[in-house]
Amino acid sequence: MATALSPTSIASTSTDGPLTTRQFSDLVKYYQSTHKAIVRLTALVNKVPGNQTLRIGEHTIKKKDVSEYSNAYVSQLGDLRKVFGNRKRKTTRNNSQLNSLFYVSDQLVAFYKGANLGPLDPASPKSGKLADHIDILISQRMSTSGILTSLISRYIDANNLKTPDSAGRFMPDSRMKTAFGTTKYVLRKEDLSKRKMGSDVPSEKADKIRASIKAGSKSAFDRVSDRVDRRTGKPVYDKSSGLLYTTMMVFNNFYRVPPQLLTDEERDELRDEDNIAAAKELQERLTHITTYNNTHR
Repeated sequence: MATALSPTSIASTSTDGPLTTRQFSDLVKYYQSTHKAIVRLTALVNKVPGNQTLRIGEHTIKKKDVSEYSNAYVSQLGDLRKVFGNRKRKTTRNNSQLNSLFYVSDQLVAFYKGANLGPLDPASPKSGKLADHIDILISQRMSTSGILTSLISRYIDANNLKTPDSAGRFMPDSRMKTAFGTTKYVLRKEDLSKRKMGSDVPSEKADKIRASIKAGSKSAFDRVSDRVDRRTGKPVYDKSSGLLYTTMMVFNNFYRVPPQLLTDEERDELRDEDNIAAAKELQERLTHITTYNNTHR
């Protein structure tokens, strides 16, 4: 087991990117089998009296050989740690991008399509409309939590929905009330409540999704009317005043399609590099707008 031929020595210096789960699993199996071989050889060679050698078929093995073999094994464990660290570091970054991209229901798409979101570049009002540059949401029906949070902020600001007398709250307009009239999971006009979840979905998760589907006929406003914001102690939606708390994460989650309802093809689309890049580009654009607005108020 020469170090130069170690598969982990090669993998730890590879420039081909992180190992796949299958490749890493094969490396682990390699070390497991090697460890078993060392344990077996050690037991056998210790039974040999004096300075005699152990013979296995045509091979002659000394205690010194087993010791060197074991030392090489321990040395190569360092390579395995490097491979794992490399894989963990790169995979975490990629998974973060993949897990943040999800499908949104048609209601959310209809709300933002053609909505007044302000200019594409706040420093140049004639730069065009931001709403014309959110194709990942409108055409692909995909978004991230960061994008949705930024977009609702742009909508509130562009349509002057903030109420000076109620900090942290805004008055939903007719467009919002119409778009969020139901909370059904609808993707490209297909009612996803008709789809069946896989048998591998945990029962607790499946029950939660079914409960959300059951409540789909309710409006987003009705579903939050009995919720209280933890920080302020005020209702998320105050029916008497009509004011809504500006954190829209709860609303957004009503229209976030559970991955358990997606087909394999739809899941693959969420991993598509072009879609991930488009979402990243939009998020960067929205961050730029937010930064500009915060520094020019």
